[in-house]
Amino acid sequence: MPDRLPRVLTLVAFLVGVGVITGAAMVPTAPFDTMATSIRIAKSADRTSAHPGDTVTYTVTVTNTGTTAIDGAAISDDLSDVVDDARLTTSSADSGSASFSSSTLRWRGDLPSGAKATISYSVRPAGPPPGDGRLTGRITSTTEGNNCPPGSPDPACASSLPVS
Repeated sequence: MPDRLPRVLTLVAFLVGVGVITGAAMVPTAPFDTMATSIRIAKSADRTSAHPGDTVTYTVTVTNTGTTAIDGAAISDDLSDVVDDARLTTSSADSGSASFSSSTLRWRGDLPSGAKATISYSVRPAGPPPGDGRLTGRITSTTEGNNCPPGSPDPACASSLPVS
């Protein structure tokens, strides 16, 4: 039985990560990369409600919180429940490229580790609102390691405000 103990400990150390077992604890011998690819997406509006003729400005930040660069990170912001009550007036991105078509704002860009991209767009509600009276949008991304995959309940991925 004493002969099996070193092999069991070696197997446990191999499964958990590269390290050295000292007593009951494992001390890593090399950095253990747990977030190689990770992006954090957050959307906000500059107001909580709008009136016809107001300008509502949205800001979306896409931050590479991982340890490796991401080539071709991408988001889609479904604005079909925004443009039923408002008109898109401007859109821009401080890096990468933003485009709008078929009720969707899209952004694509490269993000070095720790970098952030900011996408801004503005809408102007019509009066009286011809749609449901709400400006509701939801961001999704298929980029690996993001917080807004399709169906995500994360509140940072959505915005909704009334038009009165």
